[in-house]
Amino acid sequence: MSRTGVDLNNNARLKSLNNPVTRAAVLAVALTCFIPGCSTPFYWTDNPVLLYLPGAGRRSDPIPGYVKPSERIKLIQEKGRKGAKAPSDEKDMLLVQLVQEYEKTTSPHIKRASLEAIGRISVNYANPAAEKIFQEALEDDDMALNLSAARALSVYATEGAIGHDNKEQRELAVSLLTARYRALPFSIAAGSEEENSRRKDVRIAILHALAEFKEDDSPELLEFFDDALTGEKLDDGALEATACASLGKITGEKYGLDGEKWASYLAYKRGEESEKPSQTSILARTPRIDNVTGIVK
Repeated sequence: MSRTGVDLNNNARLKSLNNPVTRAAVLAVALTCFIPGCSTPFYWTDNPVLLYLPGAGRRSDPIPGYVKPSERIKLIQEKGRKGAKAPSDEKDMLLVQLVQEYEKTTSPHIKRASLEAIGRISVNYANPAAEKIFQEALEDDDMALNLSAARALSVYATEGAIGHDNKEQRELAVSLLTARYRALPFSIAAGSEEENSRRKDVRIAILHALAEFKEDDSPELLEFFDDALTGEKLDDGALEATACASLGKITGEKYGLDGEKWASYLAYKRGEESEKPSQTSILARTPRIDNVTGIVK
């Protein structure tokens, strides 16, 4: 072909590209291929013009085998609710599935949902796999996971596997909770304000969880609260008040938020004081608020 023929062909191509219709079509294809969310050109597109292309599909089409985290959490929560009322053999099966959910994920949100669901499943025996999960979660560096584990153990003690007759497992649960509490430094320890706040939240959750147990569940229980009451005086009072409230639920005694009365009662239980302290009236057990400053006294 002569050079003149080549030039004529090139000119024809240039003219066709300068055609407004052609340019608009090319631009539409380019934009469609690179729209946000389009991982592969011509695939996962919502553009109906391109749906005729082989393999093209809408971005809203589900990916086979993939479940969104939010949907996965809903499924886990449903298993927990179902397990609370299911027959024994089904409870065991659901418990195993939830333990697997916890172990195979790296998502803290899914781990927390699994912990809470495990806590709600009541079985005829305390499952060692579940207790291993609780221990791992309490010892984890993620304090949000510690918080969920403490709350789950609270549910486990009231609605779940470790019923009041299961002394061995109730003692183990008390030991797990108190060990984690003692491992956390006081909130006034060096650290960022956010870390201190999270640490306090975990300790308060542990105190609330321990309130679901009874004196005869573990000899360690009242001993722990004796140490907690002494230590919490170094804090801002919130932990001391929570410890007092939990002691009231555990023992049935009525000393309100009076830490000194509770300390005297625990000394009496140990045989260090001859007389049990008198219980306080309901008015004395109610925190008094200074109307001027709003400070709780």
